Amino acid sequence: MRKIKKKLGVRRGSKMPKWKKDMAKTMSKHQTWPEKILWKRLRAKQLGVNIYKQGLMYGWIVDFWIPKSALVVEVDGSHHLEASQKKKDIHRDAVLKKKGIMTIRFTAKEIQKNTAAVVAIIKARIIQRMK
Repeated sequence: MRKIKKKLGVRRGSKMPKWKKDMAKTMSKHQTWPEKILWKRLRAKQLGVNIYKQGLMYGWIVDFWIPKSALVVEVDGSHHLEASQKKKDIHRDAVLKKKGIMTIRFTAKEIQKNTAAVVAIIKARIIQRMK
């Protein structure tokens, strides 16, 4: 596990600005409703692996991080439809991909309407990436 974290840039004690660490803690405590719905289905190894919420990774805060399968799960609210935010998301996903980390995105509406399907997709990706 330590090798994976070190390889993916998520080691403990890494140089991350304090304000960003504080922001991640705040976001973790005050999740959006879709994030809360999804977290209830992902926490406590319900999918067989550790999943962390609001993790810091290469300077970004990711919604959910699954280190064992190098997978990030993002919950996109309406602001992710804006052109400027889409551009930032594409850049971040490309950088993470170069580091070996796959990002999958779901809209808030998808999670609210069909949580079971979203969880099934996440589980399938975890299994696929662990092979």
